[in-house]
Amino acid sequence: MVAIVIVLILLSIFVPYLMSVREKARRVTCANNLQQIVNGLWAYADANNRDLPRVVYDPAVRADGYVSFTGVNDDNPFVAGANPANDVQPSDVTASLFLLVKRNLVDPKFFVCPSTSDEPDRVDDRAKRSNFSSGKNLSYSYALPFSSSPEYKFNRDRLRAAFVVLADKNPGVTEKTDPTRVARNDSLLELSQANSPNHAGAGQNAAYVTGITFQVTPYCGVDYDNIYTAQAAAPTTQPGSPAADVNGLLNNNLGPARPDDSYLLPTARE
Repeated sequence: MVAIVIVLILLSIFVPYLMSVREKARRVTCANNLQQIVNGLWAYADANNRDLPRVVYDPAVRADGYVSFTGVNDDNPFVAGANPANDVQPSDVTASLFLLVKRNLVDPKFFVCPSTSDEPDRVDDRAKRSNFSSGKNLSYSYALPFSSSPEYKFNRDRLRAAFVVLADKNPGVTEKTDPTRVARNDSLLELSQANSPNHAGAGQNAAYVTGITFQVTPYCGVDYDNIYTAQAAAPTTQPGSPAADVNGLLNNNLGPARPDDSYLLPTARE
């Protein structure tokens, strides 16, 4: 009995420790994945007048907001085909990121965080694909490239160093998560419900213009911007940072409100 008790005590100590070590290793792999994607973003921008990847933006269809995972088997995300229902729709955030796969700049395996149950997308023919098959093939969220704000320029030379272009996936709104429920000055326990689910709410790897850092709060963008929410219901040209006691907004009819407003999508609910 004494031996069994000792074993149980040792297990209670070492199992959490081993799990912690394993998760730390996964975070490192996750950060490497993001670096590979960021390298692809910069390579795409260098060949595209410094503009980062995005598909068609049509303000007549959608002035602000986004869609995701449309036109999976569309062969050209920039041209409407004979079957519009199967085409990539304007303002598709995931199709914009998939351009890196289509252009053979990033392998699909790098879009999956090792701390999730997601699986790499199987892409047999890049020429005939324009989007990820589903949310289970994409563990990360991309800064929404579309906004009716004339000051929002999704260009590498226009983005500030602290702007977040990519991060672990936006948690979205569920019974347990909601980036709009918490403000910047809330406790870390409260803020955990606004963190990505990729790492069990502990935080997220955030890819800035200048590098990648693991952050324990989503309020980690320019001037404490919440990277998973829009700052306002309508675009504004007014400078300024979000107030510490004001929550952000999250829905598919919103776009970045200011030039420095990181609004990373899709959410884990899509």
